[in-house]
Amino acid sequence: MLSHKYGTFKREQVKDTKEALRKQIFFLLLLADPATKGQYPDVDIKRAFDNLMYRLDGFNSLLSYPTEVVDILSILEEARKKLEETEFDFDTYRKLILDAGARVNTIKEG
Repeated sequence: MLSHKYGTFKREQVKDTKEALRKQIFFLLLLADPATKGQYPDVDIKRAFDNLMYRLDGFNSLLSYPTEVVDILSILEEARKKLEETEFDFDTYRKLILDAGARVNTIKEG
């Protein structure tokens, strides 16, 4: 069990939420990859970033602000900045996204 602001989560709930967050993070790769971004013409990558950041902020608040979430948010913010640069460097962006996804695994489940 993992204590949160309003009670507790079962370990499996946290594990499932972490996996969903990782999928949402990795989806940002598909949205920016020159080879795949054309498959998602109706998805706004900036809005996808916003939705993810808000979701992480809520998760952060519920779990009483674990350090890991600060790291994830800061890595994603840097990826967002890279995305908005005039000369977009996909390789750097990709590394940041992968690092953020990997960091999700370090959030304790109980």
